[in-house]
Amino acid sequence: MTDPHSRGSTIDRRRLIGACLAGAGLVVFDLPGRGRAQAQQGSALRVSANVNPSTLDPVTGRSGGDHQFLYPLYDTLVQWDPKTLAARPGLAQSWTYKDDTTLVLELRPGVTFHDGTPLDAEAVKFNLDRALGDAKSNIKVDLSSVDSVEVSGPTTVTIKLKAQDRSLPLILSDRAGMMASPTAVKAGGGSIDRAPVGAGPWKFVKWDDAAIVVYERNPAYWDKGIPKVDRLEMKVIPEVATGVRSVMAGENDVVVAVPPMQKVILDRSDKVAVYATPSLYLHMIYVDFSKPPFNDVRVRKALNLAIDRSIFNKLALAGLGQPATTLFPTEFWAYDPSLTDILAYDPERAKALLKEAGTPEVTFTGITYSDQAAVKRQEILIEMWRKVGIKAQMRTASVPEASSAFFFQRQIDTFVAAITSRPDPSMGLYTLFGKSSPYNGGRQEIPGMEAALAESRMGATQEQRKVGLSKVQRIALDQALFVPLVFDVSITAVSKKFDGFQPNLFGRPRFETVGVAAS
Repeated sequence: MTDPHSRGSTIDRRRLIGACLAGAGLVVFDLPGRGRAQAQQGSALRVSANVNPSTLDPVTGRSGGDHQFLYPLYDTLVQWDPKTLAARPGLAQSWTYKDDTTLVLELRPGVTFHDGTPLDAEAVKFNLDRALGDAKSNIKVDLSSVDSVEVSGPTTVTIKLKAQDRSLPLILSDRAGMMASPTAVKAGGGSIDRAPVGAGPWKFVKWDDAAIVVYERNPAYWDKGIPKVDRLEMKVIPEVATGVRSVMAGENDVVVAVPPMQKVILDRSDKVAVYATPSLYLHMIYVDFSKPPFNDVRVRKALNLAIDRSIFNKLALAGLGQPATTLFPTEFWAYDPSLTDILAYDPERAKALLKEAGTPEVTFTGITYSDQAAVKRQEILIEMWRKVGIKAQMRTASVPEASSAFFFQRQIDTFVAAITSRPDPSMGLYTLFGKSSPYNGGRQEIPGMEAALAESRMGATQEQRKVGLSKVQRIALDQALFVPLVFDVSITAVSKKFDGFQPNLFGRPRFETVGVAAS
């Protein structure tokens, strides 16, 4: 998976084995800062991003592509190591499980939000209560194990749980742990979509919809020397090929989410460093299994069995990805090899299942993104389905429009998209299959799933947790509740005028460590 000819850092897939370490009730102590060199005065980093954010509010966001816009603004209670995904201190400088249902966080003293509001235990309680109680919250499922949040001191937060949940520290490194200023939330009538105030390395300047999001350095950031540049400009360029050309021409400094087919172009340039790294990012198809034709498990299985994932990987990702028949790649600790054959390529069985279901020819609607790479993935799938008697009526839209059409307006049968990786493996499972998750394709409870999901968060070791994680995956695969396609390779190109970029296993770029290279 790792291209030895890529310029820049790589992450070996073996590092996935130890990723997302389960908490064992241990206190995690403070670590030194990520950098001490001050930002070069007047420096700016220009990034070509392929999506427009759905919102700049971590609680109400609807797209995994939002993270690259949220990370600059919001610090998280817990952070993760980019190479291993292991939990490490963030706004919480330590944490410990007092017992199976009590997690205590000790916060860094003296941290403030961009508007000067103290980031203390009261602010953390406000944020967690909002994530749990706001009617518009899309992350309630992440905190479903939380019973209450208590202020036990100025910088001490006690989280009471309904049941054992060893995934919570890493959950607090994602949206649920992104802290927003209570003052700003209240001033906005509960909304900070267009006026976000966090405690991250940069402060918000402006958002020109579908064009650019601009940030300026937070001089009071607790990790001294971070960020490395004064100004961050996230330019929305949906067609990544255009973004690639802009970096090669010097109009931008970074391009993210580069399709594998574009990598060969970047490799020829002596002006950019190319980072090609494995990731947990799963290209997949969301299926509305609550209504015809996909309320019949035989039709859902046929949809899966018609796909030759090895061919799909070669045609869509230049062979750089990993064909997927489960929810996790082979080297990841939560992977279960006993599940790999359940939805493996078998076109003859697909035809037989359709005939058995009384629908030898099936027609359904689908939606995907409008960029060139997404359209190509769609075309490959349409042809594979056609060969077994499945006709897909597909259309394209922007990322927010496509997400809304499937998840919230519920106008479409399928959504060819992806699930961006999560800090803890249980998080993605809850997102896809939890009965209250807005991303549950059928928006309904799945028999046996809730108990399996709860078990996936139990156990102090990875081996103990794998039991529940495997149960969830088996139910999902046996019922063909989704269509796994391929695990992506994360490709980012950075101008050699800058250094310090750190790729991560999430495939979600962060820029606080990127600075102007020494001449």
